[in-house]
Amino acid sequence: MQPVSNRFLSDAETAPTFPLALEVEEESGLIRLAKPFPAEELRPRYPWLTCFEPEDHLDKLVQQMTELPRITKESKIGAYSFKDDSTLRRLERKGYSKTWRLDPVSDLEVMDPLANVETFQKHFTPDRAQVVKEKRGPCDIFIVRHVLEHSYDLEGFLEACRRVLRPGGYVVFEVPDCARAIDLGDFTTVWEEHIYYFTPQTFRSTLEEAGFGIHQFESVVYPFENSLVAIVREDGHPARTSDSALIINEVTRFRAFISKYPMRRDRVRGILSRAREKIGSLAMFGAGHLSVAYLSLMGVADLIDFVVDDNPHKKGMRMPVGNLPILGSQAIYDKKIRLCLLSLNPQNQPKVVAAHSKFRAEGGRFASIFPGSPLDLEEAL
Repeated sequence: MQPVSNRFLSDAETAPTFPLALEVEEESGLIRLAKPFPAEELRPRYPWLTCFEPEDHLDKLVQQMTELPRITKESKIGAYSFKDDSTLRRLERKGYSKTWRLDPVSDLEVMDPLANVETFQKHFTPDRAQVVKEKRGPCDIFIVRHVLEHSYDLEGFLEACRRVLRPGGYVVFEVPDCARAIDLGDFTTVWEEHIYYFTPQTFRSTLEEAGFGIHQFESVVYPFENSLVAIVREDGHPARTSDSALIINEVTRFRAFISKYPMRRDRVRGILSRAREKIGSLAMFGAGHLSVAYLSLMGVADLIDFVVDDNPHKKGMRMPVGNLPILGSQAIYDKKIRLCLLSLNPQNQPKVVAAHSKFRAEGGRFASIFPGSPLDLEEAL
């Protein structure tokens, strides 16, 4: 039973929980949630909640888009969500002025100002996409970054993306590459807002089976989680015949991932139990969905005293798992913490460590919850 990660609590509240289970499609190797959480429960309750997607590769991606066959500065370029705004701005700076993004109210009839991609995906149906196409005109390129993994109806969502295109138009898809996390046994990759967990093989095969022709395909390397980027054409080509050996490899990868779970959960709990007995109170730095996944799936919320986060909106609230208080970073000094777990994206962890040199000078120690990272808890202790 997993709590909804974005449900930060006041003292009088509790977070709703739902069964969290993974399954693999044996005919494709694609990993997915067995039963997605109700979309309404995932809808953010606070206007200050934000999400950040990797962007260091966007200049290169935009250049690739401008070099696509038959794409000119007169081409019409559409986008799915706010996650695509920075891509559109890059295109506009290059002189591609015929850009637009789906408007939640006028295009999708989503009136709730707090609704996010968990709600948009339900409304972006093939029929709705056809209406958008007739209103805005067919797209030469349609950009969809970090949304496909949230889709409750994957086949319908892909068809909706096709519907907004002109014949021979392109869709730019980007999703998280979960291969490294799966291979390392990093269970923080499991998040109730992600229905699908793509690897390069399953992402490519999903797009091909939907009838898209792959023009470019890349896994962009990042310290924590790579990004799979595919530029595909609406060409109506029949799907390629699936390679049974590749599918077997994906199913085997999933089973290996699952088999690591009880062993890693017991190991982490043992390490933290011994640390608590030896040095006293423990803290975690970063109050986000990665910390919720770790605390819940590793079964260690009772071993952590509080979670640190300097976001002024989160301070004073409680975590949706363990009812742990969220305090500012001064608390690691005031409460004389000697071990603080880092649950921030590993790309940002060096900044926290550098900002708290005093903590380390006073005998404190940072350790990362992510296996394979430079400060990996399971290697450091």
